[in-house]
Amino acid sequence: MSTFTIVFLTTMLIVCLTGLTHVFLARFRRVGTPIIPAEQLPFVSVIIPARNEETKIARCLESLAQQDYPNYEIVIIDDRSTDRTGEIIQEIADRFPHIKFVKGRETPTGWIGKCNALVQAYPHATGNWLVFADADTCHQPHSLRRAVDYAIINKVDMVSFMPLQELKTFWEQVVSPVLLGSFLAGDPLNSVNDPDHVRAYAYGQYILISRNAYETVGTHRAVHDQILDDIMLAQRVKGSGFHINAADGCTLYSVRMYQDLESLWYGWTKNAYALIECRLVYLAMILLLINGAIISPFIHLSILCQGVAAGNPPHIFLYIAPLVAVEFIFMGAWYGRTKQYYEGARWYHFFLLPLGCVMVTAIYLRSAYLVLSKNNVSWKGRHYVVNTHKTIEPQPSVTSNPAEAMPIDGLSVFETTSAPELMRK
Repeated sequence: MSTFTIVFLTTMLIVCLTGLTHVFLARFRRVGTPIIPAEQLPFVSVIIPARNEETKIARCLESLAQQDYPNYEIVIIDDRSTDRTGEIIQEIADRFPHIKFVKGRETPTGWIGKCNALVQAYPHATGNWLVFADADTCHQPHSLRRAVDYAIINKVDMVSFMPLQELKTFWEQVVSPVLLGSFLAGDPLNSVNDPDHVRAYAYGQYILISRNAYETVGTHRAVHDQILDDIMLAQRVKGSGFHINAADGCTLYSVRMYQDLESLWYGWTKNAYALIECRLVYLAMILLLINGAIISPFIHLSILCQGVAAGNPPHIFLYIAPLVAVEFIFMGAWYGRTKQYYEGARWYHFFLLPLGCVMVTAIYLRSAYLVLSKNNVSWKGRHYVVNTHKTIEPQPSVTSNPAEAMPIDGLSVFETTSAPELMRK
């Protein structure tokens, strides 16, 4: 295959990636100014699981405690943190009477820690609508009101919102634009919002769901062993005949998922392979996409410059240079369009994309290796073995008291506490 043919094919790949991303964002649902009168808004319960989030939980909890929503409560569960998370929650709960503080119990074998925490917290929620928010999020004062208004106006039973990503350190700025930017091409027509289409997923940092839909599909108990619990919950909700939506939430809240390279590495390697359905063919396709579209232009430019410097025939410059220029124009358009969802991204970070691509490739390969070799994935002090069905393998219980991990009758939740001082309202 000639050099021209290779450059031409990768140019077309870049054009397709940029085009799909622009189509996705052009069709993305936006959240507008609320129109429902305050007195007609339903009671909402915001449920937050928190484990070892001492650097983030205060910001999250205070931003949610000061919403302009007229009638809501916050149920926050400390998922057996080993740092100061519980102390910080208690201090804030003492200041806001609408915060309920629940202390969680140990995770039973075969359960994802987050699902276990949410199942424990749910019985303390009384709202007709439920919000599941991650502890690393920060919400605008109008976040809750606009989200609920959107759901009711659009007549949906479940809606999730894509966040504004906060990128503050070098590795966040290197890796996240490549990894998250590639996801935008996965559903270019936003078919998730089409009730007649099978596609279903959710942005797990901020999910709003009606109590009826949540209980009908079996709560988080139904997805307790799913490494992608948010996506699987959305699939169950849509598969049960409910209407789901995904919308642009960058005006509602922001999230800082990882603060350093170590947490970023472990955070993404635990589920990156599951995000592509644990299929080797999809792994090959995604690696071809990101490497072909992101690294190739820089390689082609270096080859072109080397050829000109070596005095190669002029036709190399005449035929290859225009394609290389097109590659960089479209790559710049792709990066510029996606950059609006990254707080902290700068124009010169464009030149870090090849390094980001190498890191993302390593993340995908490591994630696939952990699944296929049945090695542990680690997250916040817990260890799981993820299989190709995207579920975790049962592991020996780590609790010293087996009764702590036993489900109770009724709602099939795990007992939280009977001590009044452990829950604030």
